[in-house]
Amino acid sequence: MSSHSESAAVAVAPLDSAAEDLLRDARARRWVIPDERFRGFRAAVVLHDEGRAFTGTLSLKSVREMEIGIPDASAETLGWLRGVLAMNIAHRLQRTGGMPVPTDFPVRFEAGAENALGPKIVFEGDPLGSSYRIRDGIITEVHRQMHGSVFTITTLEISTADDGRTMPKHYVVTYFDPGTNAVSGVAQYTEHYANVDGMYLPSYIRVIETSGTTTTVRALELNDLALL
Repeated sequence: MSSHSESAAVAVAPLDSAAEDLLRDARARRWVIPDERFRGFRAAVVLHDEGRAFTGTLSLKSVREMEIGIPDASAETLGWLRGVLAMNIAHRLQRTGGMPVPTDFPVRFEAGAENALGPKIVFEGDPLGSSYRIRDGIITEVHRQMHGSVFTITTLEISTADDGRTMPKHYVVTYFDPGTNAVSGVAQYTEHYANVDGMYLPSYIRVIETSGTTTTVRALELNDLALL
């Protein structure tokens, strides 16, 4: 009986306890939206799409439920707004909003792969092929494959909440062709946050996207933020 229990314990042990500890600490340092408090928010909106600016209102109850009143903005522009805001909130939610984050896979360091962004941590057995880099308690790089795309998210600068936890401020997403591994696009993000009754909500998001020879610049300002 005891021999069977010991074997089971060994089977579920992490591949590298030091890597597991590093990852756990970095995740604990991220500011997240507490699920039990978050019922959404409303805001006045200024949406910048290339040379045009659109004003209106927005009410967000969840990443899938938004009411947007921005006259004159195109369906494509409104679709961009929904997508970028849903992605922002989903990555901040305590339970990750259903995003596929590999929390149940053991991790290990990849030998000889460390660079200025930190050591590389690989999620063993993850079908998304995820790996992270961590430096000074910050997840500086996320790499994975999903929805037919391979991408790397590189954090360049962070913002710090009043309690010392962090949020990304400047980061770059580099997309690769899954067949050739050639770079297929780059998106540069700038995000600012406002403390609304102890909850940090996005107040500004700018995205500079480059694909081929085309660069698109869009920005979203959220003013008069109030929790629902």
